[in-house]
Amino acid sequence: MVKFTAGFALASVLSLAHATDFKVRVRNLTYLQPFSPMLVVAHTNDVALFKEGLPASDAIKLMAEDGDNSALLELAASDDVAPYICGAVAGEGPVFPGETWRGTLTIDESACPDPVYSVVSMLINTNDAFVGIDSDDLNVYGSSKVFPPAFDAGTEANNELCTHIPGPACPADSGNMEDVPGEEFIHVHRGFHGVGPDLGEANYDWRNPVAEVFIARQ
Repeated sequence: MVKFTAGFALASVLSLAHATDFKVRVRNLTYLQPFSPMLVVAHTNDVALFKEGLPASDAIKLMAEDGDNSALLELAASDDVAPYICGAVAGEGPVFPGETWRGTLTIDESACPDPVYSVVSMLINTNDAFVGIDSDDLNVYGSSKVFPPAFDAGTEANNELCTHIPGPACPADSGNMEDVPGEEFIHVHRGFHGVGPDLGEANYDWRNPVAEVFIARQ
């Protein structure tokens, strides 16, 4: 299985004669954990955006620590990965608690008769937590609703220090220092426990699920 990360406008490569639009809605269910720009990818089962229990790719690491999808964009457009991508849509800004992001996912059904979809976005008041859906079946003739948990990318220790957290809970000039090695595999996140002096668990902890993801054929 090929591991990939992706998120870019695919209109230029889709066969418009077989393109189908799906409306996507992602609601942030946390209290004070904004999401980085959402990334929703439809693909074949030959590839995976991420896999629980395995190490994160460098591109997932960048997304989970910095909320940065740039490496995902590059990989999705690569010769090795692009043939397995059915469609993708990426958000342009953060999704704050209680808010909903909406997008349109355009899929080439001729290339992907049985697509699956994956979703990733960083919880940006953390070290390396991200909301994730891994290769869930896409109901091409109806709709689906999933309530995903937050995962720990395992790429940075959860020291909960503002010097290692890029989110708005921390001062803008606190920086986002080089990471301290973490658990080294993707797993369900244990939450925010206030282990550092900067942020407390009363405000920044959560209980899974952290999001509601709805996808329906238009």
